[in-house]
This record gives sequence, structure tokens and C-alpha cells, in this order.
Amino acid sequence: MNGLLGAASLGSGSLARLGAYAERRDGVTLCPPGAFALWRIGAPAGGLRTMRSEGVQAWLLGDLFTPPSPASSPPPEGLLDAYRRQGHRWVWSLEGQFALALWDPARRELALYRDDSSTRSLYYHQLPGGAVVFSDRLDLLVHCPLVPRRLSRDGLHEYLRLLDITSPNTIYAGVRSIEPGVLCLHDRHGVHRRRPQTTATATATADVDGPVPTLEQAAGTLDGLLTEAIARRTADAESLVCFLSGGVDSAYLCALAAAQGLEVTAVTVGFADAVADEAAVAASIAAALGIRHRILRFSIPEYQRAFADLAAAEYPFADPAGAPTLLAFEKARDSAEIALDGTGADTLLGIMPARHQRIAVEYAARLPYALRRALAGLMTPVPGLRDYRPLLDFGDPQEVLMRWRGWPRRTIQRVCGRPVDLGGSRFYQIHRSFAPGAHMARYSALMGTLPDDRIHVASAHTGLRVRFPFFAPAVADYVERLPVQLRYAAGEHKRVLKHALARHLARALWDLPKHGFDFPFDDLLMADDHALLRAYADAPTLERLGCTNPARLSQAVAQYRAGHRADRFRVWALAVLGAWLQQHDLSA
Repeated sequence: MNGLLGAASLGSGSLARLGAYAERRDGVTLCPPGAFALWRIGAPAGGLRTMRSEGVQAWLLGDLFTPPSPASSPPPEGLLDAYRRQGHRWVWSLEGQFALALWDPARRELALYRDDSSTRSLYYHQLPGGAVVFSDRLDLLVHCPLVPRRLSRDGLHEYLRLLDITSPNTIYAGVRSIEPGVLCLHDRHGVHRRRPQTTATATATADVDGPVPTLEQAAGTLDGLLTEAIARRTADAESLVCFLSGGVDSAYLCALAAAQGLEVTAVTVGFADAVADEAAVAASIAAALGIRHRILRFSIPEYQRAFADLAAAEYPFADPAGAPTLLAFEKARDSAEIALDGTGADTLLGIMPARHQRIAVEYAARLPYALRRALAGLMTPVPGLRDYRPLLDFGDPQEVLMRWRGWPRRTIQRVCGRPVDLGGSRFYQIHRSFAPGAHMARYSALMGTLPDDRIHVASAHTGLRVRFPFFAPAVADYVERLPVQLRYAAGEHKRVLKHALARHLARALWDLPKHGFDFPFDDLLMADDHALLRAYADAPTLERLGCTNPARLSQAVAQYRAGHRADRFRVWALAVLGAWLQQHDLSA
């Protein structure tokens, strides 16, 4: 459990207990215990930068990106000049993938921040009386003597509903995760948050300054900005890996990286199921770019081993692509230390939900739930109307736009025996912040809310450092100010990006139906007579969730084992959660 462990406003007794905990783990004192205390446990992954200037101290985990030019990086103390000039706005002027803790003794204020790529994590627990203890490692925080180690009811409800847990919620009761791109401040008044004044959602309809660029002009500018972003993120790399799925985002990054003369290895995970396999498309793209290409295919025993490794991660996440991602990262680490990934492009360029989703959210959601269910029931036996059930057959309006549909809220209430309030979920909060007709802006923001845990966990496990050029501030600022019609028009998503990619690769190579990175996890669940389900989704394990009526969950598992696949994602999520609970010896 390497990482940082700190606290602010602790009493002397609690401070002594925390210090003893750090000492047992050979912690190194970075800030002498007092109103603020900080220890380094082991060697934090990604490196640690310490900054001190005029009493203010800051510690940065991760990477800051500077222009790849002869000019050297500013000294650590120079970074705090921006804090003195701008106040806390300075964190939004930093370009990098990092987590940051800053202590201002004059204000007796602790600032915690992580950039919006979510690459690095920060967690905190507020004690009775207002003191706070924090860490970049969840396991390090929840094992300390000041944090009660219990399963969070809200976290469990969100997991069962969304099959994910998003910041600020966590799986542990009383432990909060710092939201990416949001500054968390702790002072004598408690914990409060600050958000940047401009975000992708706020500027979704804004235009670039001056005349509206043509599609060709916008594509050229995007080309230059992303080229610069890649150069900043690979300045210390002689070779790198690009994960090439066959989609436009990864193809574009491969093309730009290859154009810079870097030694690029494209990595693609292939699947036996032709519906999910994009290896042939990826191979054609790599060949056209003249770069090395590795197609990786894994066996069921390899996936089982990866599943076990992921069960030991700090928190559970149900993305079925986690296992192949972890295995791919292990292989990619043999080729390079740095990888490029296209995460962030969907949210930045914008995604328009399907027509039936737009109708459901804007119109059908206005009808009472009972009426919608009744109408959906009437449609079922009518062949001409049966296909229109999704327009009405949903619970909360948010359900229509979820990545994976977990259990309905009413089912979770029956299973857990208590009311389920998802109002604190970041997904629900963002959904409510948009007007009914803001389909593209809402859906894009929601997709950006969903965590990419498979990438971050695989990176931490293997040591492969992943860079996300689409999170570069210059790229985001430009794209967010483009007119919507340059990002989406006539059913074409990512219009400007596709036009830019066509400058490097013939459209015939990549303008094809997208499969998505859909790992056929049914093969893993059914292997060895459903061994994973028998081990991790059995009745005793489900009872550890503290639910008063877990029969519905057990029923879903039994039906799946009998050949019914309707609840496949839900059953997969139960297996993941059960394996994690057993590894962490945690129950309600």
C-alpha cells in the first residue's frame, strides 16, 4: 500500500494513533504533525513532487506536461507562484495527470484536487468534529484506525443500479472520493467544493472566437492541437504503445504519433467471437500507417487469472472489459513504458443518444410511472407495437441513458429492505442539470461521468503509464467552442475528428460499423460449470451484502445458470462484487 497519508485538524490523540499507523508501515514524515500532517508510505507510483514557498506546501503525485522544447520545466517553487497570484484557480491552469494536496498554514486550509482525466485518485474521511484524514490509496485510508471499515449502503445501491460507483461515492461508508476536476477544500468551516467556471456542459453551444471555421479549417486546427498534446505527453518516451481498437479515436492517435516519428507499437485485443473482434480492421489501419502491430488473444484460464487479480483491486468495478484490459496492459508493458489511449474523445466531441432514448427522456418520462408500465404491458402482445416498449418501459428517466442497466430502484429497495435515494449519485445529479431537450450535451456529460476504472486499475497493476491526449486543455477548449454542427451532423458523430483522420488514413479503412470493446464475458462466467458464480455469487456471499431479501439476486444467478441471459450484466456484476468482498473480508 504505497501512497500518501495525511490529516488536518486532528486532535492530539487521533494524531498519535495515525502517526503510529504510518510508522508501522515505515512511513516517512513529509510534514511534522500539527494542524496538518503528512506521511509517505513506500514509493508512490508515478513519482512525488514536493513544493514549498513562503510557508505554503504542496505535494503532487503524477505528471505535469510541459512543451517538448529546450526550455526546462519550472522549479517546483515556481508552480506555487500561480497559487499566490490566482488563488485556487491555479489548479485549473496546470496541465497533467495528477493528484495534489496543498496546505496553507496561514489560512489553515487543505486543498485536495485531481485532474479531470481521473488518472490519479484521492479519498478522504471526515471525522466527527470536522477533522479530515485523506490518502491517494483507498486501502491505505480504510485500514487506518480512524476510519470505520464498513460497506456503504449508498455505494452498494449505486453499484446495483449503475453497476459502477462514481465519485464522490465509494464502496466504504463515510469515505468520499474527490471528483475529477473539482477542488475540495477543508477549513474551519468543514469540507466544500469548487468547480471551474467553464466546463464542457456549460459551453456546449458556444462558438470559437471570430468567424466560424470551415470543417477543413477546424480539422486542421484539431490536428495541430492534438499533435502538440501527444508531443507533451511523450516527451520522455523513445517508444510507446497505442491501443488500437479499430475505432476512429485510437486510429487518429496512432496516425498522429506515427507522424511524429515515434517508435509506435499498436496493440489490439482480439476475440474469438466475430461480433466483438476488430483485429482485422485494426491490422489494416496499422499496415497503412507502417507501424508495428500486435494482436493479443487470451485463453479462459488467462481471463480467470485476471479476474482474480482484479478482485484484489482497491474497489469493485463491473466493466466486463477489465480482464482483457489488464492482460493487454501486461503484454504492452513489454514493448514500452508509456501508452496512448483515446479516452475522453466521446465526451469531448459529443455523443447524440439514439432516437428512442431521446423520445423517452424528453416526452415519455413526463408520464407517471404506473401509466408507462401499463402502456408498455399493452404493447407486449401486439407484434407491431412490441418493438416500441423501450420508449415506455423504464423506471427512473436516468435509466434510459445508463451504460449498463442494473437492477431497477424499486427492486433494490425490496432487496435491501430500505429506501434507495440515488440523488447523491453524480450520474443522477448531472442528468438533472440539463433541460429535457439538451440531448447531446447531457449524454456526453453522462458518459464522461462513468469511470474508466479498467484502465486506471490496469495501469496501477502493471506500471504502464497511460496518457490521454484528448484531455489536453488546449484541445478541450477549442473543441468545446466549436459549433455543434462541426461535431455532429446528419447522424454523424465526431464529424471534425473523422475529417481530420481522413487527412491521414483513407476512410475505407476505418469508416465501418463500430463493434465496441465488448469482451464476451459469458464464456468466462460459464467456464467450468459456472465456477465463478459458484465461488463468488453463491447465497452465503450475497448474504454478506447485508440485504434483508437477497432472494432476487440469487434468483437472477440461478436463472443465468439455467440458460437465461436477460440479466447477464447484473449477474456479472454480482460475481465481481462477491469476489471483491471475499478478497477484502468486508461485509455490512
